[in-house]
Amino acid sequence: MCAVMVLVVAAPSSAELNVPIAARVVSFLQPPPSGTVAAAILFDPDNAASEAEANAIERSIGSGLAAGRSAIRARRLPIGTMGSLSGFDIAFVTTGLRAEQGGIAAAAARSSVLTISSDTACVQASRCVVGITSAPKTQIIVNRAAARASKICFGSAFLMLVKEI
Repeated sequence: MCAVMVLVVAAPSSAELNVPIAARVVSFLQPPPSGTVAAAILFDPDNAASEAEANAIERSIGSGLAAGRSAIRARRLPIGTMGSLSGFDIAFVTTGLRAEQGGIAAAAARSSVLTISSDTACVQASRCVVGITSAPKTQIIVNRAAARASKICFGSAFLMLVKEI
């Protein structure tokens, strides 16, 4: 019954998060965010793929990226210094953090942080709320259990357009 949400945007490499789509996902949060949305870009500086994806996310967001009536402002956060995610609304979980995903999920649940990743295994393991794939086509996956744990709610119109697991 779930359809796939497809938007036309320049597609990043399959290992990188499609940030414009992620911004659209944020705009469907309930209640909708307004003002500045603080985002953490979680990465491992010792992992080349994680570092590259963090750089790409940071470039895409620039000094701020519109997300509905809000603007996403991001800050890189090395996974070794993450601690808690308090003060953040979103956490972009880069590639190469599988060993840390359990800790990320726990921190996100404690602080009600929306986790978004290009690593669908993170979503399938209920450790990330949203997964966005770009190849061969853009697909958005939402994990109900992870969303519930982090107290994240989306509008019903959005949920009809994505794949829920």
